[in-house]
Amino acid sequence: MRRLALALLVLAVVPVFYCRQPFPPPSHDRRVTYHDLLPGLIRDGFDTRLGALDLVGAWQLTSPAEEIGNFSGLAQWGTTKGPGRMGRDLVAVSDRNAVMVFSRPDQPGSAAAPWHTWLHESIHPATPALISMIDTDSESISVEPGSGAMLIGYEGAPRFHLFSADMRHDRPIAAPVLKEWPENKGPESLRHLADGRTVAIGEVYSGWFSRRRHPGFIWPGLPRDNEAPARFELVMPEGYRPVELAQMPDGRLLILGRKFTLDGFRTVVTMVDDPRAIRSGASVVARPIAWLTDSRLRDNYEGMVATAEPDGGTAVWLISDNNQMAWLQRTLLLKLRFER
Repeated sequence: MRRLALALLVLAVVPVFYCRQPFPPPSHDRRVTYHDLLPGLIRDGFDTRLGALDLVGAWQLTSPAEEIGNFSGLAQWGTTKGPGRMGRDLVAVSDRNAVMVFSRPDQPGSAAAPWHTWLHESIHPATPALISMIDTDSESISVEPGSGAMLIGYEGAPRFHLFSADMRHDRPIAAPVLKEWPENKGPESLRHLADGRTVAIGEVYSGWFSRRRHPGFIWPGLPRDNEAPARFELVMPEGYRPVELAQMPDGRLLILGRKFTLDGFRTVVTMVDDPRAIRSGASVVARPIAWLTDSRLRDNYEGMVATAEPDGGTAVWLISDNNQMAWLQRTLLLKLRFER
């Protein structure tokens, strides 16, 4: 009952007082501490089997820097060319236009001070027009494996931004089709697929009377200025909105679904077995393979990426968005193993 009362209070207060907060000044102390939660969960009898996924790692991320958090997109950082470290490092993008590159906490020598940069300050700081163009929530990120370039999607902006791997160069890509989606339900799911196509899925429902269907766009490659995409629909479990798209090493697609209830967030991981099912005019059903419902790890998971493991297996990583409410939510990073 107390949790229900708290949720109702938040729902009542947030719409009244919410406004887009100004970006806080970056902190000089960017240390991030990984708190290993899994041993305590296992001692408490937590069932690590979550459908087709096994929970093998759980960390809470904390930092003296208040701006570290709000992560809404997750990808594998690096490049398959040159001396990149793809496979060891992850990159997360936050609602407040920050990017954090960090070593996986399951690796020896994980970084305690990850590279952390602000898009609106680090790119062309002398160009006010560009700063204002990206003064909106970044919601999704996709890394092109060959070059390490990062394609980032935003809420309420009819464009993507393509950043170089070192974040020193930026190219805005006009995508007026994104105006069709409401400001706060933009391209939450974005991924450059192995076959070269780029797919974006909106958090919005396709129609007034549907709580399962969501619109998606397909570009034949990286989006080009004003290029019209093909369209499809994604069918999710009832009430779950797609908030992230990832591709497994074997080509299968994972879609992360989120639902908010008066008792907190619910999370589902769904799968599309054949990426070719996503094509112009298609209605693609994402089948659930794992649910995260235990209150000890429930949170607002918005980022997901799948990585190939040294033993040939596949790991699925989830990161949560704490909505800048550290008193109520956490920044959690989960590692799941795909077993079938």
